[in-house]
Amino acid sequence: MNITERKLPLKEVKRKGKAVQILHVISLMMLLLLPTLGWATATSQQVASQEHKLDTKLLEQQLKRAVKQEIDNYSERHQWSNVTSQIKVKLPTAASSLPSCPTPLRFSSQDNQTQPIGRLKRQITCESTAVNWQFNATIYVEITLPVLVAKTQINRNEMITRNMLSHQSIRLKRPKAIMTSTDQTIGSYTTRRVRQGQLINESLLKKPFLINKGDEVLIVAKKGEFQATTKGIALEHGKLNEHIKIQNKNSHKVISGRVFAQGKVETIF
Repeated sequence: MNITERKLPLKEVKRKGKAVQILHVISLMMLLLLPTLGWATATSQQVASQEHKLDTKLLEQQLKRAVKQEIDNYSERHQWSNVTSQIKVKLPTAASSLPSCPTPLRFSSQDNQTQPIGRLKRQITCESTAVNWQFNATIYVEITLPVLVAKTQINRNEMITRNMLSHQSIRLKRPKAIMTSTDQTIGSYTTRRVRQGQLINESLLKKPFLINKGDEVLIVAKKGEFQATTKGIALEHGKLNEHIKIQNKNSHKVISGRVFAQGKVETIF
């Protein structure tokens, strides 16, 4: 018995051929896209990982703000004015690999510098139940401000007056003994000769005595609400709140009294 082969219509053969071609194209596209999709997934994971790392740029900004506040506070206490500063922060390379801190960071000084100038060390600490780490950062600070200098030569033990002083703007890269206010200086005496243009600092000055040895002084004697006054002779130099010996001009008795004003001492009896 002869079996006659069934022939497919021409249109159906063409349709099946196109379907096979489409499947081949899809397969090729998948092969091409798989590496790309894998890279995209790895990149997404890397981005997500970076989001949980310490933001070192933000940390640098926080450290700069903290040090700037230190400079402002110090300037206010020591009557510094017109202060400009340059602050550079250097973090260790390993800081960028640390996990971000879920709590506010704590900054603490790791140097003994009284002035916030020069090379500073600050410890950064993260303390939380999930994350704990700490490291040191180096901060370089330069400031510019007007300071007091000698306008003329000033001799040893000479009392400083306003016309002996002037202001000069200088840049400080390290701590330095300086003075900026004329009110802190006028009326003081020099401990040694000061040359013209030399920076004025506290080591060059000694505070004036409110009473000098040999001065006639007013002795104010107090007892409860009762008060009496008499005159005496100072046997010692005396600054404010210092106790010095005075001789009563009438009785010639030597007593001790506290200097409380120019030419005045107080004693309790």
